Amino acid sequence: MRSFYLVSLIMVILFLSACQSSEQLKPIKEETISFDLNTAIEMVEKKENMIIDVALREKVSKREYKELEKSFTEEFGAHAKDILSILFINNMDSDPESDMDVQQNILYPTVFHKGITITDAVIYKSYFENEFFNQTRLSIKEEYVGDDEKLKDWKREYIFTPNKNGEWELNGFSGVLNYLGEDYNMNYLELIIAGFK
Repeated sequence: MRSFYLVSLIMVILFLSACQSSEQLKPIKEETISFDLNTAIEMVEKKENMIIDVALREKVSKREYKELEKSFTEEFGAHAKDILSILFINNMDSDPESDMDVQQNILYPTVFHKGITITDAVIYKSYFENEFFNQTRLSIKEEYVGDDEKLKDWKREYIFTPNKNGEWELNGFSGVLNYLGEDYNMNYLELIIAGFK
């Protein structure tokens, strides 16, 4: 009987602690600030330029792949390996020193494709009683505004947070990153070459 009371007491304390901590984690103030759309476009173009440059190839050498790993890590941070795994075919049976095959049945929509556009760029700030929990993030939204039924409702959001130097650093994504399958390739949508660097 004594252990029942002890377990009950612990559960009540945990429940009350959880209630109190959820109250503490509610922001005392929130701000939404428009972000310059041209700057947002430049930020996304820089990342997507790298992606499309790789996606339009058929193969890369091991040496080129190592260089890509470095440059993608600089640009995409912790998400570099995820992006590269989307772009390359991982053939476990191939010779470790052989060229890497680029995935051909993929569409990674970019701002360099007709119908893909940056629709919104906003900074969200949340302030808490304990300043340690204050948050700042930049959301850049990209959407398909064309007529293709397969891509209707396609959206991607890039989420950035400021690093220690105050520069925006990629923190994550939401939405659909890419389409994979026989129906898709990087030319599924017309490329707007004038914008491609």
